[in-house]
Amino acid sequence: MNIIKDLRKRAKLSQIELAELCGVHQTAVSQWEKGRTNPDTDMLIALSEIFHTSIGAILGLDSPDDPVMIPVKGYVQAGEMTLIPDEDICEYTAISPDLSQKGDFCALRVHGDSMLPVFQDNDIIIVRRQGSADDNSIVIAVEGNVKSTLKRLKIQDNGILLIAENPEFDSIFYTNEQVKKLPVRIFGVVAELRREFR
Repeated sequence: MNIIKDLRKRAKLSQIELAELCGVHQTAVSQWEKGRTNPDTDMLIALSEIFHTSIGAILGLDSPDDPVMIPVKGYVQAGEMTLIPDEDICEYTAISPDLSQKGDFCALRVHGDSMLPVFQDNDIIIVRRQGSADDNSIVIAVEGNVKSTLKRLKIQDNGILLIAENPEFDSIFYTNEQVKKLPVRIFGVVAELRREFR
């Protein structure tokens, strides 16, 4: 399948690197690319995740340039640290193929007003999942793996400050000791904002 070869080259992967990611031998990748064999269902799923594209694109049914669908995985509170809801994924939103190549993404709905005026209640935010962030980034911070919040990150010598954009809300400060003990971690960084206009 020349499509796999094209996607592999777009991702700047060698056949050996792709084979390692898929858990197969390099000859399997070579056979796929030459059209002598086809990936099985499990491999198609793995390839779609590696290339951040649809299984249809790998099979030649969709264009690799078609939008990539990502899950809206519940909501994040724009306010105080709040329990992360245990929700089933019930909706998806699209991101561009170019963006999808830049990391692992999911989407969350915003609940609350602490990040007004930029982020409003019910906005959808596209989040790049990563464990660290630059100073002044808009992040999803998680405390103890059960509570999360949407805030601007300010890195300080003695800890981190999670800043509310709305002056009516308090910011949240964690000492370096609290960051390690609780723990407090970065779930991801906001990459895009989606708003439905009514």
